[in-house]
Amino acid sequence: MARKEEEHDPTLGPQVQAVHIGGESLLDRLIPHMKKIVVLAIGGTVVLCIFFGMRWWKHRKAEKATNQLALALERGSVMVIPGYEPDPADAASKDLPTTYGSYARRAEETLTGLKKAGEVRGAASLYEAQLLVQTGKLDDALAIYKRVGAGRTTDAAVAREGVGVVLETKASTAKDQAEQQRLLEEALAAYRAVQPDDSGPRRDYALYHEGRVLESMGKTSDAVAALQKALTVAPETQLKPLIEQRLAALGAGESLTP
Repeated sequence: MARKEEEHDPTLGPQVQAVHIGGESLLDRLIPHMKKIVVLAIGGTVVLCIFFGMRWWKHRKAEKATNQLALALERGSVMVIPGYEPDPADAASKDLPTTYGSYARRAEETLTGLKKAGEVRGAASLYEAQLLVQTGKLDDALAIYKRVGAGRTTDAAVAREGVGVVLETKASTAKDQAEQQRLLEEALAAYRAVQPDDSGPRRDYALYHEGRVLESMGKTSDAVAALQKALTVAPETQLKPLIEQRLAALGAGESLTP
């Protein structure tokens, strides 16, 4: 006998029956995998924390190093009064003195500050090398100039110029004449390598230094040729007064470009 369907009581309003689509709800399917999901979520959170933590640490280190670099550069601009002796109590209370008693002292402390800046000081390598020359650390300066001197940028040209300056400085202190001659030849080669392109940066400086070294080596005609070429490639060079003075001293004043 067929089962009689239950009659609907109209006073109860519409009757709703639960219907499962596909047999299971999404939550029912996820429950067996909840442990894996929680572990993955925690692992992802840890990875993100490490990533952003490392970024924060690197930025913090870079900011700290940049501050050290700025302080070192500021120290390098402090006024020097030869023979000045600051009050010890006043000097101890200040990280940055208002006056130095010698250029050597200022250079030494500026170099110490640059070292504290770590890798950031790469942006001030040329300045660091210049300070090393001032303090007599020529080999250290030469190493920096050679490292920075690769390439075609203006900084690279200045660094190659620095190589010549260091070699020329070494020649001026060499006691052996043969050693002095060798270093002057190396300095001349370094200046000629500064900028071989007549339209490139620092070409006028390279020719000026070349002329100076040739003059010191007694090669007057070659020195005049280099100095005159400097005026040809850069008629309005900042070195023009110095070049004209040297040419006049070499007896080539009548050959100057008007």
